[in-house]
Amino acid sequence: MRKSLLFLTSSDVQNPDADFSDYLLHELFKRMTDEYDVTCLTPAFFGGRDVESIGGVTYIRRGTSGSFLWHVFCQIRSRPEAFVFLANLPFLEYLFQWGTVPHARFLTRSSKYPMASPSQTSFVFHPSVLTAESAQTDQPFVLLPEGLDLLSPESARLEKEKRPTFVYVSRPSQPKELFDACQAFIAVYQEFPEVQLWIIGHCPTRFDSSIPETMRAYLHYLGDMEPAARNRYISRATALLVPSREDNWGMIIYEAARVGTPAIVYETPGLCDAVQYGMTGYLAKINHPGGLAAEMRSCLLDQTTYQMLRYAAHQFSTTKHHHDLEPHFREWLRTQL
Repeated sequence: MRKSLLFLTSSDVQNPDADFSDYLLHELFKRMTDEYDVTCLTPAFFGGRDVESIGGVTYIRRGTSGSFLWHVFCQIRSRPEAFVFLANLPFLEYLFQWGTVPHARFLTRSSKYPMASPSQTSFVFHPSVLTAESAQTDQPFVLLPEGLDLLSPESARLEKEKRPTFVYVSRPSQPKELFDACQAFIAVYQEFPEVQLWIIGHCPTRFDSSIPETMRAYLHYLGDMEPAARNRYISRATALLVPSREDNWGMIIYEAARVGTPAIVYETPGLCDAVQYGMTGYLAKINHPGGLAAEMRSCLLDQTTYQMLRYAAHQFSTTKHHHDLEPHFREWLRTQL
């Protein structure tokens, strides 16, 4: 008899606010469907179906962020045999850790999980590692690799654009990032009038009014696209801009490195790890458009350092165990169920 897995997440791949962690989790979930019945319960969003099957994973969308808790307990009551995972839902994790659902496990983005009780098992998603903490093992952590190939099997390196080109991959829930990227572009344009900025993804908020008319022709909104097409654009760009002030997985940085493009990032926990504190990418001195613009200028003026960082970033990305996440996760499930 096939066992059931129930994942509770704050978003899913069809949600306009989905980020790279949602894509990674979806790719991981759908690879479990050959052995398990996989259901993912998430809050509803405008335009999303109530029930949808994507890659063999059944997505059930119910309620809002405020009413989601009620729908969670209704779903668990109707599926008492399911093995429950919670991803990035702090309040639910707090309730479940006290035994409300004894067979629950936790998926978080923190390198530490201070609320977990000794009898619980928790997965910890960290910018650089995926770990599983289990009370049944002698060692507190079992290291699991990231599995980048789950997200982007294509890693061809294309010829760079003839004009300086920076690319930003939009996160709709973080409009401040887009604002910083645009402001940095304006600053760099003053010295390099041939520079252009590509913006990939859905942008519900734009800042065109803050950009002088003469520059708007060099600001290109490319819209949503499949990962393979997105990586082709990234590969042709000079550098990837990641002006995130929040803890970030840095998955897009590794993907860019694999197609020959270094990243310029803010000094944020996950991003620092992804560029090895400036050894495999550009780390802004301050988390401000001015700091971002300074590093953009550096990669245009100092070609020797640029080529060194480009090579180092690519080499660092190849050290990841690209294919190992799925079998490790599957084997861990078998030991738990």
